[in-house]
Amino acid sequence: MMNCRATCCSDGVWVDLAHRDRVLAEAPLVIRYMDAEQEHDPSKWFCDDAKPDIDFPSGIATSTQVVNEACVFLNARGWCVLHMAEAESPGLKPFYCRTYPLVLLNHVVTIDQEACATQTHCCGAVEDGPLTLFDVCGDEIEYLLGERGASDLRRAAGADREGSA
Repeated sequence: MMNCRATCCSDGVWVDLAHRDRVLAEAPLVIRYMDAEQEHDPSKWFCDDAKPDIDFPSGIATSTQVVNEACVFLNARGWCVLHMAEAESPGLKPFYCRTYPLVLLNHVVTIDQEACATQTHCCGAVEDGPLTLFDVCGDEIEYLLGERGASDLRRAAGADREGSA
């Protein structure tokens, strides 16, 4: 993921309604990490598109605004200011941003095939490539499933026997 170009954030990102409220409550912190050109008005950070979604803890999801063809929280370098602000407020980066390219669809863990299909430079599959999903997304798998769940998945996939991390 060291070659990430934030392409997956170009349409904004979905967040749990409760997480949106947390980000808004911490607006002064978030603003400190923003570039001068970014939108500093918290009332313009999220869309008015809340919808039911069983894959979010509150059961309701909303999306971030798109500004200059990217998530409102991406700075001019394509870095997420919520990710940077986590140094002062752990867990501020939204769940699905943290687990991407892994996503939950109707309680099933999967890879975002639609966006990843063309993203071989960071998180897309490379046919006959030397890296496994565990090599590329090990941290995301562990965050999503926990240490034991990630270990169980590696074992089920035979990754432990192949020597993958």
